[in-house]
Amino acid sequence: MFEQPLYQWFIPGIQRSQPGQVWEVGSGIVALGYPPYYALPAYYPGRNVPDISFNADPETGYVAYYTSSSSGFGIEPGWGGTSFVGPQLNGVSALLGQYTHGRLGLLSVPLYGLDLFGQAYRGKQAPLHAIAYGDNWFYYGSNGYNPGAGLGTLDVTNFADILRGQF
Repeated sequence: MFEQPLYQWFIPGIQRSQPGQVWEVGSGIVALGYPPYYALPAYYPGRNVPDISFNADPETGYVAYYTSSSSGFGIEPGWGGTSFVGPQLNGVSALLGQYTHGRLGLLSVPLYGLDLFGQAYRGKQAPLHAIAYGDNWFYYGSNGYNPGAGLGTLDVTNFADILRGQF
């Protein structure tokens, strides 16, 4: 729905919307009087997501340890999703800011800049690792940006060193 930002221009793998592509909204939004879906115009150059990948798969994800006033201590395997990886990325952002002794701003700008200038996946100190193989039943892995995994996984240490050199 949002226009393609400047930092995604000229990035191989960025796609435009496909004919008939639809964004379905949740029932709570529909209850507020909004339509149940929003149809994107065909070949609309919109914002591509995701930017980077973290492990959100419940099958390979996290085990939740908890205490409860009614049932005591418990362990539940098989948790995942954005509720787990969102806070992780927030924590990584805080550590990056602490390491660089500065305010980082929008991390998408340097991430896509590294890809644009050929520094994202190069050498032993590469800040990103492409998801070159596999699929999510719709998008397939590739070297570089792809709509299923974004720019790939982040090597936090190498990315921090690059950011530190900018401040």
